[in-house]
Amino acid sequence: MRLAYASPLRPQASGVSDYSEELLPYLARAFGLTLVTDNLTPTNPALAAFPKIDVRALDAHANTFDAIVYHIGNAPLYANFYNAARQIPGVVVLHDVTLHHLRAWQTIERGNAAAYFDALRAAYGETVAAQAKQNPASLNRFDYPLSEELLQRARGVIVHSAYAANFVRRVAPNVPLAQAPMGIPPSAIIPQTQARARLGFADDTFIVAAFGEIHPHKRIAVALTAFAEFVARHANARLLLIGAESPNYDVATILRALQLENFVQRVGFVAMETYQDYIAASDVCLNLRYPSAGETSASLLRLLGAGKTTFVTRTAAYAELPADVCVKIEPDAHEKQLLLEYLGYFFDRPAARQALGANARAYVQQNHTLDQAAKAYERFLIYDL
Repeated sequence: MRLAYASPLRPQASGVSDYSEELLPYLARAFGLTLVTDNLTPTNPALAAFPKIDVRALDAHANTFDAIVYHIGNAPLYANFYNAARQIPGVVVLHDVTLHHLRAWQTIERGNAAAYFDALRAAYGETVAAQAKQNPASLNRFDYPLSEELLQRARGVIVHSAYAANFVRRVAPNVPLAQAPMGIPPSAIIPQTQARARLGFADDTFIVAAFGEIHPHKRIAVALTAFAEFVARHANARLLLIGAESPNYDVATILRALQLENFVQRVGFVAMETYQDYIAASDVCLNLRYPSAGETSASLLRLLGAGKTTFVTRTAAYAELPADVCVKIEPDAHEKQLLLEYLGYFFDRPAARQALGANARAYVQQNHTLDQAAKAYERFLIYDL
């Protein structure tokens, strides 16, 4: 079966780039793959053997493929893949239920307000479109996914959670759907002392690390507020922010206001090898988010797969995780206090961190392998479309 595979790839800095590069060798067992790229040459030498075409040339080659798979997420990075998926329908791998931020970037944020209001009107009616016209900032983008049209046009949809599957069944009930596990490679066992030595941290430092892009919905402000109280009692604690920062989010001002400049390290985006060292060096990891775009987080699975005590928000796909593999925190008025109390609990109980981490690692090994993910793609693309 000849498959066109449209996805971000390195050097594009994206979790989906890593996801695709790890999954492609497994898919190559069953498919003849052609990579569909967006004006780039992949930097991963393992991809050199795959034929490649640019997404702008896909229309001319579409008839040579049995299926086209489009990876779509809620960011400008996916704009050209989104446009192609509308024009040449294929199988959409929906990484975010909400695509509103992408659609806004394509339209109103680039001077085409009429197209934005038209999209809202088509999906949600005149009342919502009129509200947006009056004050676009008044619309909570997470409440209006703007992914409906793309899903309804698709030949098929692949998602990674029951939450996302339920959404697709509701808005596109006649489109074939598969729920595939998100696969990640086995996590290397990196001794904490070795990772800390490479990163320059002392063995007696209590390290809390937040992984992923730094946005307001990642609950950074509330996490920093809780950590400010925690570090006042535990001076050897440090919080690491590992991921690129949104240009619209002023983390530095929050740190100054909380007097945390000496206790919080803004690491930024790092290569995968260094990323794994930061995971290994950590005692507790944060992967909070609310509101949710309905995503399944590969970064969270990497934390769990590495056997780390991880705090998540009880929302959307995160709520599906078993209770014995992570700490779930409600995004309500008690969120900050719960974060503070859980940090204190696990600071005092290394054995509890180890037990929860062991459960997390076993869960990922049993449910989120690349082989399982590839076989789910194969069943759907070969037999169910």
